[in-house]
Amino acid sequence: MKKKLILSLAVFALIVTATSASFAQFSLGLQGGIAKSNVEDSKTVAGGGVNLRVFASPQFAIGVAGKIYADGSDYRVAGQTLSSTGTLMPVTGTLDYFFTDGVIRPYVGGDAGVYFSKYKAKWNGETVLESSTRSNFGTAPRAGIVFAFGNLGIQVEGIYHFVFGNKNHSSDTGNVDNIDFESTSKFGGVNVGIIFGLGGK
Repeated sequence: MKKKLILSLAVFALIVTATSASFAQFSLGLQGGIAKSNVEDSKTVAGGGVNLRVFASPQFAIGVAGKIYADGSDYRVAGQTLSSTGTLMPVTGTLDYFFTDGVIRPYVGGDAGVYFSKYKAKWNGETVLESSTRSNFGTAPRAGIVFAFGNLGIQVEGIYHFVFGNKNHSSDTGNVDNIDFESTSKFGGVNVGIIFGLGGK
């Protein structure tokens, strides 16, 4: 499934680029942000990532993104320290539609792809538990504003992630039949970033 997703995104990007060769412009986005899950009493976690886009027109862009979110907690048990850490890494295809191409550019967008997760626990600095890396399908609608200064943009956006679990708890989604849409993990966040290379007139 992951190979098919990557191949489909590559083919689509190639078609868009070929049909829009007179305009196509590459851009690089760097982001940092905070996120909080729907789990009760969950902590706010930090993350960041990179987004590569191709502007097929001044208002439409397609791309790929990679992000990482990290969480951790320390507990004192009978004078000893138990530490837990976890990482969530979305690797996704992206679509963005910009309503204007002026200095202020509101937009809507979405991500879809594979969310990799891994967890580790340490007792007094020694690893006592380490999970295998799991991969689940996920999507994330987004909306925000870009403040454009020539070919440079300052970006502020809100994002909400939906990560779907696997019915048989295997490490891969494998196929659509293996995705359990009733065990969705959700978390929202705010991202701030810089975009180098904006589509324009």
